[in-house]
Amino acid sequence: RVRGPVGTSSAVMHLSSDTDALVDGAEELFPVARSRRQGAASRAFLLRRFLPATLLVVATLLGLLLFADRPSRHSLEQSHLGAGTVQLRATKPSSENARNESRAEDDTHSDENSRSSKPKHHHHAEDDDRRAEVGSSHSSRSHENHSHSDASSKVISQCTILDNIFLPGNDILRVPYVTSAERCCERCRHHQRCLAWSWGKSGSGLDSEVCILKGATPRALTKVVTVGYVSGETHQSDKDGYPLSVRFARPGQSLYCFALVQPHGYESGLVAMQYEEQAGIFTCDEYAVYSNRRLELAPGVITGIVNSTLKCPMGGEFGTALNTGIFLALWAKVIQDARFVFHDWILKADPDTVFFADRLLTHVAPLEETPEGVYLNNCQFGLHGPLEVFSRNAVKNWALGAGDCVEYFTNLCSGPCGWGEDMFIDQCLLRKLKAKRVNDYGILIEAHCDPPKGWDNCDNQSAVAFHPFKAEEDWRACLANSRAGTTIFRK
Repeated sequence: RVRGPVGTSSAVMHLSSDTDALVDGAEELFPVARSRRQGAASRAFLLRRFLPATLLVVATLLGLLLFADRPSRHSLEQSHLGAGTVQLRATKPSSENARNESRAEDDTHSDENSRSSKPKHHHHAEDDDRRAEVGSSHSSRSHENHSHSDASSKVISQCTILDNIFLPGNDILRVPYVTSAERCCERCRHHQRCLAWSWGKSGSGLDSEVCILKGATPRALTKVVTVGYVSGETHQSDKDGYPLSVRFARPGQSLYCFALVQPHGYESGLVAMQYEEQAGIFTCDEYAVYSNRRLELAPGVITGIVNSTLKCPMGGEFGTALNTGIFLALWAKVIQDARFVFHDWILKADPDTVFFADRLLTHVAPLEETPEGVYLNNCQFGLHGPLEVFSRNAVKNWALGAGDCVEYFTNLCSGPCGWGEDMFIDQCLLRKLKAKRVNDYGILIEAHCDPPKGWDNCDNQSAVAFHPFKAEEDWRACLANSRAGTTIFRK
């Protein structure tokens, strides 16, 4: 896998004149590439080997520049300690704002119509969404047209307002062209299932003037300090899921969790089931799912797109999947999204891994961050990929140093080392980037790490993760058994 992007799409693998500048830039980053460019492999060899690592470096630099000046979580927490309920009055929009609101309604109806082909069990919820959005629009227009009447003076929303706070996950609906936090609050109050919301201020990137409505599932919401967002709760006791727990993560214990999903096969079904079970990565403070195409795996859970075919050969020293290129492409996207910088610990979990976020916290809480970062080694044979846990500084270190690791190990092995991605990142962080490796063999019980007899009953209540469970019924049984501490189902 040290060869590079085994899974990178063919569009990237084939060179054209447009890629010459990128290849030349890669040569400046990695001197060894300059000499290889003069050989028979020339540009195609260079691009295959160094493009993903180069993308990691570029994405990381952009992320660090974007968020280098963000205020500390502690300072903003203090500013919110006395925050109460703020009364918000809808104001009459300008003509431009009115046009934008109209466009938002059209987009909302278009989005609802596009989801009408989904399975029947979502039908009633979608009808509720549609009625709530129409009701919100009519209510807003009525208030604006009769702002001086007695009736309109009662149309006042009460929302807890949290400036520079984002509430990740639990998405119900994204409404574009919402021009103020007040309007986002109104949207939420008129939606049957909305209990909280986050709104992107103008100029805040992809979420600029986007109102994101939040529901009660799959878990409690975490306040994440993020400049450019405003969030709030509606405190409507007549809605299902009320009261919704909204809190800050404990210092040093905030979790950002993500998974890579194949677009075909069992993995998408496993992830959808985990959302329904309110388990796995969906219990983290923030979660993300990636694939090489856009998939809606569960309500509001849409995959980020990775530039890879997600295919790789088997082989190497240990006869494992040579998937380093795939995961370099995945990490490039994670770094580009830059959400990991708001959390203390970053976790990658395979879809067939049964994972308990609350148990992981007992393992990472005592650990102190270092300048080079900290990561957990989960097996006596070396880091295994089903569950990988890194501190924030370790991810920054890995992202900026991945290119150096590619060069270093290519020279060391006189060519491809034939490792899987887990071994590559383990060796990279330990031997080249000097991150702190903490051996913690109790977090993962899996078939390929000398597990105890009967391990797959999952009746161990202290293990953080079990792997692999590829069938949905087996995954559910493992989850239930470990929660209960007794064997409910035996294979």
